[in-house]
Amino acid sequence: MQQRHIGNNWVPLVCLSLLFLFTGAVSMVGQHGNGASSFAFVIGSLAAAAVSAGWLWRRPTWWVAPRRHYLYLAGGTAAGVLLGALIPFDNGCGPWLVLGASVAVYGYFERLRLLVTVGAAVAVAGFLAMVVPVEVWGGAMHLTAAAVLAFGANRLYVLKNGRRRESQESDPAFIGFFEEFDGDEPPNFWQSSRPK
Repeated sequence: MQQRHIGNNWVPLVCLSLLFLFTGAVSMVGQHGNGASSFAFVIGSLAAAAVSAGWLWRRPTWWVAPRRHYLYLAGGTAAGVLLGALIPFDNGCGPWLVLGASVAVYGYFERLRLLVTVGAAVAVAGFLAMVVPVEVWGGAMHLTAAAVLAFGANRLYVLKNGRRRESQESDPAFIGFFEEFDGDEPPNFWQSSRPK
């Protein structure tokens, strides 16, 4: 049985984070003027989309909006990435802006502010890389976008699976002890009522 959960979106965000690390490395090796390579974005986006689609097919998310909205978003994203790669004056950042905007719109569809914020941050980083044609700056924006996406993926993973608890050495005398407060007197949380 498939269990729907918004936290299942952590794998697509990891794929996008790896995409930005990959495109940043490609652009640095290729010595592009602002650290953005449209061709690497297109190829990497296809791979990230294939992995994400396979993951979400088996582990679906909430899908709150009508199904056709997601299809329009997928088609618009694919067209935007391809057309953005062909535009010469965006310094190779057209697909970057489209991917960030798509994540934000997807977050709006899913009613999750985290995804909207992550997508907006990625789009802003892409815009800054577009308007400042410096290779080191573009590389820094790639790392920023990858870090923001990784942070969002971590938050979604924790939301889905919870945090791992480390085993702690506990005082056996503490087991079964509970704080008790007088109903007429407000509790003083700075001072323990535990007998010494």
